Amino acid sequence: MRSFAAFLLCLVAGLALYPALIGMLARQRAGQRISGYGPATHLVKAGTPTMGGLLFCLLAAITWLLLDHSRAGFVVVFAVLAGGGLGLLDDLDNIRGRGALGLLARQKLALQALIGLLVGIGLHQTGLTRQVFPGLGAVDFGWGVLPLATVAVMACSNAVNLTDGVDGLAAGCSVLTLSATWALAVHVGNRPAAVLSAALVGGLCAFLAYNWHPARVFMGDTGALALGSVVAVLAAELRLLWLLPLLGVVFLAETLSVIINVTAIRRYGVHVFRSSPIHHHFELLGLREQALVVRFAAVAGAGAALAVLVALPMGAGS
Repeated sequence: MRSFAAFLLCLVAGLALYPALIGMLARQRAGQRISGYGPATHLVKAGTPTMGGLLFCLLAAITWLLLDHSRAGFVVVFAVLAGGGLGLLDDLDNIRGRGALGLLARQKLALQALIGLLVGIGLHQTGLTRQVFPGLGAVDFGWGVLPLATVAVMACSNAVNLTDGVDGLAAGCSVLTLSATWALAVHVGNRPAAVLSAALVGGLCAFLAYNWHPARVFMGDTGALALGSVVAVLAAELRLLWLLPLLGVVFLAETLSVIINVTAIRRYGVHVFRSSPIHHHFELLGLREQALVVRFAAVAGAGAALAVLVALPMGAGS
């Protein structure tokens, strides 16, 4: 099976190459700066090499060249590389000190919107404009896929980025989400989605070997923005954008916790959570990082499994 070959290729290559990348990042002093906003226990992580997402992004692109090179697959790879490229600017900004590159928050959002728009154009040009809904069947959005893709890419990118605050959390949840898209793609015979989902699962499993607590490397915004973008695109190509809240249930919960907490503080002067995103809330309650990741991963796995069970009878993505 081609997708399993993609998984093995990225897993083995990642396990072999991550030590070299970590060493290179350390020599270049590409260490993570830690803000004082999160738990005090995170201060010891300062200086941990970041931008580890570079490798699993590049491995996915190489896998496309070797095993797929379809137009639909190119749209997925574009999302990975464009999201990763934007995240790379963020990481360099963090390493050099905020403001070093002059990239403001609104500019980052504008670039995310541009990536989403280009993804939407790619989906339209490859004929991937339909979404399947229960009770409605396939609905062709035509050019309407552009705003859909833009919103999905922006939302997912920022959601994964918010989740990436504990060793192994974003990567672990992403493995489960992408395993679901892999399973669905195999079921409906969508080779590009299957190959690239599998490649990312393999690369992320290799990354997790070095990102598990205590992490030797962080994915950085390079990895988080790439993963958010690609989850959105894979859902679009499988015609299941409406299932994103289940496929990425932990990402959704992290985002909602920030919205709820910030709104409560600004409007009522109260904290609903001790800190947000919500993983910080549980850390402040005394939950250890490893235990937190396992519990969040269980929720992510349940959401992804439920999404698969819901999608299978609809034949989405075929």
